[in-house]
Amino acid sequence: MNKRERNQALQANKLGAMWAVLDRAISGALEDYSPSSAAILLWLSYWPPMSVSELGKVLSLSQPACSRAIDRLAASGFVRKSHSGSRETLVEILAAGRVEAMRLQTQRLSTLSAMLSTLAKSEQAEFTNLLDKLLAGAVENRADARHICRFCDHGVCDGPLCPVGCRATQIEQSAQGEERG
Repeated sequence: MNKRERNQALQANKLGAMWAVLDRAISGALEDYSPSSAAILLWLSYWPPMSVSELGKVLSLSQPACSRAIDRLAASGFVRKSHSGSRETLVEILAAGRVEAMRLQTQRLSTLSAMLSTLAKSEQAEFTNLLDKLLAGAVENRADARHICRFCDHGVCDGPLCPVGCRATQIEQSAQGEERG
């Protein structure tokens, strides 16, 4: 392995280690909730009722697995399932679910903000720019964007501030331009 390859491997290794640190921190902030249950609460707190199958796509869960997570949240009084005019089952967040989602989001953001506080202000700005590039580079389509942002506070990171959503929009606009051309 030459020096350049070793350096790339070292960077990749450190990025993988950072995933482990983030996973531990976020798991702690989400307490006893599974990532899927927490994501359902957080997602529904920003978006209108949606079908179980749509939620499953956002979370990359099978319909049965998503349904089980929703059933646990419904038993806690956080969400409600209802049937639309079609065969779809819709899921909506209830008032208690909104309160719980806000609490979890506050804990999640507080935990991650504490990690960022180890960086100087100038380092934080540079890190944000690098994160924006990495996040945008991971997006292949709108479904990717939704999955990447399933835990996000959409009231904070929205519109031009969201590198993930902006990249998904660019991809869609490019595809539309190709269809016209």
